[in-house]
Amino acid sequence: MSFYLGLAMQLIGFSSVGLCLFAGMSKGDYGQLELVQFVGGSAVFYFGTLIKSKAGR
Repeated sequence: MSFYLGLAMQLIGFSSVGLCLFAGMSKGDYGQLELVQFVGGSAVFYFGTLIKSKAGR
């Protein structure tokens, strides 16, 4: 079960960072919201990777 939780967290983090990059490219500038989204998405992806690796699947 923790393998799938880690995988879901990785997908959420990856999509969050992707949305941040897309918003920055479309507006032409990165604001505070995009910075928080980028850092938060990276952290969620990292913790998802940790959980997934602990599951050992």
